[in-house]
Amino acid sequence: MHIAIIGSIFSIHVVRWVNALVDRGFKITLFSMHNTIEEVDPRVRFIKLPFRNPYGYILNVIYLRFKINELKPDIIHSFYAFGYGFLGRLSGYSPHIISVLGSDIYDDIKNKVYKKVIIKNIEKADIVCSTSNIMAQQIQNVTKKDLEIRITPFGVDVEKFSVIPESKDNDYELTVGTVKLLEDKYGIDILIKSFALFTKKFSNIKTRLIIVGHGSKRDELILLAKRLNIYEKCEFVGAVKHNEVPYWLNKLDIFLALSRLHSESFGVSVIEAMSCKLPVIVSNVGGLKEVTKNGKTGFIVPNEDPFEAAKKIEYLYKNPEQRNELGENARSEVVLKYSWNQSVQIMSNIYRLL
Repeated sequence: MHIAIIGSIFSIHVVRWVNALVDRGFKITLFSMHNTIEEVDPRVRFIKLPFRNPYGYILNVIYLRFKINELKPDIIHSFYAFGYGFLGRLSGYSPHIISVLGSDIYDDIKNKVYKKVIIKNIEKADIVCSTSNIMAQQIQNVTKKDLEIRITPFGVDVEKFSVIPESKDNDYELTVGTVKLLEDKYGIDILIKSFALFTKKFSNIKTRLIIVGHGSKRDELILLAKRLNIYEKCEFVGAVKHNEVPYWLNKLDIFLALSRLHSESFGVSVIEAMSCKLPVIVSNVGGLKEVTKNGKTGFIVPNEDPFEAAKKIEYLYKNPEQRNELGENARSEVVLKYSWNQSVQIMSNIYRLL
C-alpha cells in the first residue's frame, strides 16, 4: 500500500510516523516544504515542495496536485489541520486523512480566517485522527459536527525509553527537569519559579534543574534563573536529537511539564519520561491530565501555579519510596497503553480500512 504523507519533516512526530510505517512494509512518499534535523529512513521517498512560507501552502498546490496524480498513492495523509491539511484538501485526491496535532485546533482557530479553513479541511477529510480523547472533543466543539474521530496516540518506543543506570549522576540528591521547546506555552518559566521555591526551602542539599530544548524564550529564561539566584543550579542543554532524549531523562529524578495552554494536546514528552520510570508533575491542561493518573503515576497541579508544583517536588523529595512507586506505575501504564508498536498498529489498521 502506497501512502503519501504531507507534513513538516521538521516535526519529530512526522519523522517517527514515516519511519515506522515504511518499516511496516508501507510504501511511503513524504511531501514537505520544511527541512529536518532527524534521520529519515532511506526507504522513504522525500519530495521537497518548491515554495516556502509564508505563501507555500498556496503556491505548492499545483505542484503537489501534479505529483500526487502522477504517483497515484492509495491514500494521502496530511499532518496538521491547517497548512498541510489545506494542501491535502486542495490536491483534490481521495481518500484523504487528516491528523490534527494540537496547536491547529486550539491556537490557529483564534484567527477567524484560519478557523474557517481548518473546519473546511476537517469536514472534507475522509478520516480525521486525534492524538487524544480531549482533543477529539475539541475538534467536535470547533466544527460543531458529530464527527467520527480516530484516536491515534503518539506512542513511545519502550525499549529505547527505559532505565539507563549509567546515565544517573549520584553527585546530586535531587535532579528535576523537562524536555520541551523553550516557548511561552510550555511554561518553562513556571518550572524555573517552582524550582527556585524548592531550593530556597532546601538550600542545604545539592540539587539541579535540567532543561532540554531550544526556543525563542531561551535568553529570557536564563535571565529569570539568574534573577531568582538559581542559575548555577540550572543546566540549559539546548536541542538534542530524539534518540538522545532517553539519556537526559535518565539523569532526572522527577519530570515536570507545566504547560499553560490546552494546545498541549497529548504530552508525548510526559509518557517518554514515564517510560523511563520517572514520576511526573504536570499542569491540568490539554492531554497532560489525560496521560497522567493523579497520585498513581504522578501529580496534576493547577495551571500557572509554581507554589503547588514546588510542594509536589518537596513531597517527592521527602518520600523517595513513593517516588519510586510512582515511577514503576508510570512505566507500567506506558507499556500497557502507549507503546509505539500499538500506536503504529492502530494507524496501519486505519489505512487498511480504506
